[in-house]
Amino acid sequence: MASQIQEIKKNPIAAGLVVLFILPPLGMLWFVILGISEWLDVKNKREMPTDMVSMLFILMMLASAGATMINLQPDYLLSTLMIGGYLSIYLYFLHHPDYLHLRQYLWITIFGGIYIYFSEKIFDLFSFTSPAGKVVALMTGHFLFGYMKHDRLFGSAFNPNYACYLLILALSFLLVEFLRAIRFRDNKRISVSLILLAILDLGIYETGSRAGFVIMLLLHLLFLFKWNKRWFITAAVATVLFSPSIYQWMPRSDDTGVSMDKRLEIWKTSLHIIAEHPVFGATSFGFRDDYVRLTGHAIPHAHDLFLAVFSISGVICGLFFIAIVMISGYRLIRLQMKAGNNSYYADLFLFSLPTIIAYGLMDFELSSPQILIIVFGLLSFWSRYMKRMRGVAPSYHFQMKYSAKRRQVPGERRSKATSIHSLKDSL
Repeated sequence: MASQIQEIKKNPIAAGLVVLFILPPLGMLWFVILGISEWLDVKNKREMPTDMVSMLFILMMLASAGATMINLQPDYLLSTLMIGGYLSIYLYFLHHPDYLHLRQYLWITIFGGIYIYFSEKIFDLFSFTSPAGKVVALMTGHFLFGYMKHDRLFGSAFNPNYACYLLILALSFLLVEFLRAIRFRDNKRISVSLILLAILDLGIYETGSRAGFVIMLLLHLLFLFKWNKRWFITAAVATVLFSPSIYQWMPRSDDTGVSMDKRLEIWKTSLHIIAEHPVFGATSFGFRDDYVRLTGHAIPHAHDLFLAVFSISGVICGLFFIAIVMISGYRLIRLQMKAGNNSYYADLFLFSLPTIIAYGLMDFELSSPQILIIVFGLLSFWSRYMKRMRGVAPSYHFQMKYSAKRRQVPGERRSKATSIHSLKDSL
């Protein structure tokens, strides 16, 4: 027992992520405590964070404080505290790379997606109608938020759309690991990847998310593009030719029009709220109040990542967020051009980062603290990677150094820039 506690102390972020999937409320509390420890860590004096994600949260905190003073709503300070808490958790990820290694993070997320799928099947065997049962459902993430019908998979994520994004993130990581296994001709990992791939795909389908279904198809096409261009062209042509049949097979395709009308109404009202609060935004608490005032319905957020940032924190933060997306997209493209087809890092960020934006076009998945904390891990790796890459000559070819002796892949040249391998320790 003592050795297990010592191991958790050595890997508090990894342990927290595991708890976040199994007992989400306790996992969130875990990271809140880690975030508080980040603010209280006076022994390690650090400079003002200058990475783009930290700057965005700082701007959002200032906007929330401004909205509190302008609207004379003391309860809006809760939004400021919440954003400050998120910032502290992100900084903990950023400042403690030794507590979570890259592939450790990937596989925790992958098996977290597998757990979401199977936990749904297990939870369905029991009744949670009693008071004690409701407490268990809440602690395990099986308490359904936002839907009256229990006909969509959500596992330990409280909501089908939240579960879908976690499954998509897990799928993006698994496809990167699958590519690596193919390139290294690791038949055992290939077999395991195929089994896990089928489970994650089925889980995404059973969440009933149309956006998730489309992103799942795009991720598979991207995988074929990176693996075999001929297979990619064949699959892309087949997707176009059979698109009507694919649409019919898409979950909940029969009410797509009705759902889209609701989305358009939410987006229209969100634009109205942005126009009413252009400078500081309405805050996450004020958005709900304004939406009820304007429509008579209680909608918690804008159901769009971009509109959510604009409506919560105002135009300045919204434009800064767009700038982050554009700069990150540019750097991601440059990374692909420099790294070629065999870079683990290039594949990882290409498969995973765009899913945040792609899913965010139709929903605000980062409104879930569970998801946001998990995404913080990915963003911290991206921020550290970009910081290191800016100091490396552009002619270097980036490859990952593994603890086990790597087998030479036929036709692949080993990089002479062995100093780049030191990046593993910082990631």
